[in-house]
Amino acid sequence: MRNWSGRVAVAAMVVASVLAPTAAQAQGKIKVALMDFDNNAERSWWFYDQLGPAARNHIDTAFSENAELSKRFSMVERDKLALVMKEQGLATSGAVDPQSAAKVGRLLGVKYIVTGGVDKVAVNKTAGGVAKFGGLGGNMVSADAMINMRFIDTTTAERVVSVAAEGNVKKGGGFFKGVGLSREAEWGLASEALEKASAAVVEKLLAGGYLDRINSAAGGGGLEGKIIKIEGTRAWVNVGSASGVKVGDKFTVINAGEDLVDPDTGAKLGSTEKTTGAAEVVEVQEKFAVVSFTGTAKPKDIVRK
Repeated sequence: MRNWSGRVAVAAMVVASVLAPTAAQAQGKIKVALMDFDNNAERSWWFYDQLGPAARNHIDTAFSENAELSKRFSMVERDKLALVMKEQGLATSGAVDPQSAAKVGRLLGVKYIVTGGVDKVAVNKTAGGVAKFGGLGGNMVSADAMINMRFIDTTTAERVVSVAAEGNVKKGGGFFKGVGLSREAEWGLASEALEKASAAVVEKLLAGGYLDRINSAAGGGGLEGKIIKIEGTRAWVNVGSASGVKVGDKFTVINAGEDLVDPDTGAKLGSTEKTTGAAEVVEVQEKFAVVSFTGTAKPKDIVRK
C-alpha cells in the first residue's frame, strides 16, 4: 500500500511539474492591442487606402503564428478595439496621437498599444525589347515597402520601442512590348512587399533585444481603470476578468487632478496625480471588479495596478 501511495504522489508531482510552466506562462502574458497602421506612402497609388490595413493584418498574423510572440503576448480582439475607438470618437484607421492611443489602451486594460506606419511603397517596371523579333522582349518588375512598428505604453503614453524594416520583391519574364502591369498585378506586388517588410520587422523585433526592453518596461503590468461607484470601503471599478483582473490583485487609488497642458502647442503633458489610497480586488466579473480600499477614493478616481 505504501509503495502504491508513493507512486501516486510521484505521478502527481510529475503532472504538476508539467502543468505549472503552462499556467505561469499564461499568467505572464502581456496584453496588447493592435491598431491599423498609419499610411505615409505616396498617395498616387490607387491602392493607397489598403496599405495601412494590409500591414496591420500581416503583423496580426505574425503575433498569432509566431511561437515566441504568442507565448509572450495576448492580443485583444479587433472588434473590441473598434468598439472602444468608436466610443472615443476615433477612426479605426489613420494616425492616432500617443495620448489617445494610451487612453484607448487603458480602457481595454492592455499594457501596450501596438501601432506603426507604412513609410514607403513603390512598384517599378523595367523593360527591354528586341526589334528584329517584332517587339518581343523581357521585363523586370519590382516592389519595395518599408514599415515601422511602435509599442506605446498605455500608462505613460511614451514609445517604448520602435522597429523598422524593408521588404523587396523582384519578378521577371517574357512579354510583348506595350503590355503593362494590371491593377491587380500592381497590388499583388505591393502586398507581397508589405508582407516581406512585416516579416522583417517581426524578425528584427525578436532578434534585436527589443523584447527584453518591452518586458522590462511592462514591470507590474500597468493595468488601469476607474472607479464607478463607492459603498463604504468597497468600490466598483470598470476593469474585470476580460482585462486579466483576479481576486487578490492590488491597485493604487489615484486622484487624476488637473490636466497639464502646454500653453504653446496645446499638447497634454500629464496631470497633477495624487495617490489617495490602496485597494485589493475581492470580487471579479467579466467587465468590472469590486475592490476593498483604504485611504480615500471617489467615483472617477483612477485605480492602477
